[in-house]
Amino acid sequence: MTIATISLPLGKAIPEKPHAISVQIPTWSDMCGMGRGDIQIMEALRNGYPRTFIHKDVQELSRACQSRFLSSPGKILLFPDPKSAQACKSYIISSDIHKNEAISSKSVSIFAIETGESQPTIMHAGKPPGPTTIWAIAFPEESAKVGAQFWRLTGTGISSRLAENCLRDVESMQRVDRPVKRFYSAMSAVHPVYQTICARIAYLMERASTGTPRSLAVRPSDVFLYPSGMSAIYHVQQMLLKWRGLETVVIGFPYELTIKMVETYGPSFKFYSLGTDEQIDEFEIYLDTKARSGSMIQAVWCECPSNPLLYTVDLERIRKLADKYGFVLVVDETIGSFANVDVLGVADIVVTSLSKSFNGYADLLAGSVTLNPNYCYYGALKTCLKEDYTNNLYIDDAIQLERNSRNFLERAAKMNDTAECIVDYLSPFASDPSSVVNAVHYPKTGQSTQRYRSRMRQATDEFTPGYGCLFTVDFDTIDASRAFFDSLDVRKGPSLGANITLAQPYVQMVLQKEKKWAASHGLRETIVRVSVGLEDKHVVLQSVKNAHMMAEKTKGTHAL
Repeated sequence: MTIATISLPLGKAIPEKPHAISVQIPTWSDMCGMGRGDIQIMEALRNGYPRTFIHKDVQELSRACQSRFLSSPGKILLFPDPKSAQACKSYIISSDIHKNEAISSKSVSIFAIETGESQPTIMHAGKPPGPTTIWAIAFPEESAKVGAQFWRLTGTGISSRLAENCLRDVESMQRVDRPVKRFYSAMSAVHPVYQTICARIAYLMERASTGTPRSLAVRPSDVFLYPSGMSAIYHVQQMLLKWRGLETVVIGFPYELTIKMVETYGPSFKFYSLGTDEQIDEFEIYLDTKARSGSMIQAVWCECPSNPLLYTVDLERIRKLADKYGFVLVVDETIGSFANVDVLGVADIVVTSLSKSFNGYADLLAGSVTLNPNYCYYGALKTCLKEDYTNNLYIDDAIQLERNSRNFLERAAKMNDTAECIVDYLSPFASDPSSVVNAVHYPKTGQSTQRYRSRMRQATDEFTPGYGCLFTVDFDTIDASRAFFDSLDVRKGPSLGANITLAQPYVQMVLQKEKKWAASHGLRETIVRVSVGLEDKHVVLQSVKNAHMMAEKTKGTHAL
């Protein structure tokens, strides 16, 4: 029995569905080319992660809008609400960010587009109240790269399902000065699917909690839904800037978003990207120095555990510092997931990419923000978040998300088991000097294991928590990494937490142009990240064994 995916061609959507959020990039060479932006690789893509590669339906709708509504050459980006479109305009014209390359405000326009009596692609009770409205931002072609960067780093663009729906009524599109309320926003107030998702998340956040009992439980009204995980992060940061407008500190986020986060999300960020004890010592000294001068920070962001090195920072210590110095602690638990870890004992705010394990089928983007009612800033944060909140999770995506997440715990259990089985096989090689395996990064192994375990939920008859679906293997040489990746018979592409196994040489694809920066933050270019799926664990394990055997054959051929 084999997974038989090595022959899957470059650029093929994975999974093979209309709204897939990953894409097959089958070889090490292809991944490097993708990271560099090589034209021949980019032109071969028929799909991609929607924030990085704009979905074909969104592209088609954008072209139709450009043809209909632009009198001169230019580009259009489409958003589900006017605030997101305005934020994109502010980014494009910002001289603080783009210096001399910034364009004038007069060259950028925002307008609403309505289609006729569109029906959602997934039918549900009741008729949608009126036409669909989306917002377009039009700008010169010279700013296309900058606009795409905003789309990628904020995750606020329209959904592929919304675009698909609009294309059904593309002939009825018209530019309007006074748009009506778009149907899916109005539906969000009455359609039960949103309440169902929020209630499910609230239940999972409180299920089998760790540590001492909490005074107050998370309610569905404490959960806010967004059209992507990055949109959830973006809106929380915007809310924090509105609330306090102070410095934000990032601890243990050593990945590509930190490079542009300062420019996109607002001023004044400080990074401790490895999150080691020594860095937290430095951070505490920094906090004390600021306090002595009468100043403070607004928030600290952490992951549990981190992507892609699966490291868990000392969240308990950071919580104590939050209480002492009066800042908010935001934790992204996407990698650990609602199933395995409970971060409400430390976090004021929990952000999650629902696109990953919660959804589980790699066919939509969604995100959530959960506010913890047990900390002192809860009331102020909830008031501030609600003031500007718009539910932009498209109704069709919400309905699909609710369906997909029904078996979340069942899927999480299987992926926990498969990943642990494979890591148990690989880990001994990391301590063997004769092996090409340099390290295996996984919450069960390494220096931060006890910190992760302190956040694990209690075991119940329903579910036994584990270490998640993700692990990262580091090899001694590029040759060994390449041999392992090219021989690994699984799907090759971005994203994680899907029902299918996905592998990616993380630095080669994500940080190809920033390798020195990545290395300075502990990310070697020899790492291969693997997210296991729901395939038979013995089949996946055998594929890993075969790939590992090929990697070992490179021993002594070339030094890194």
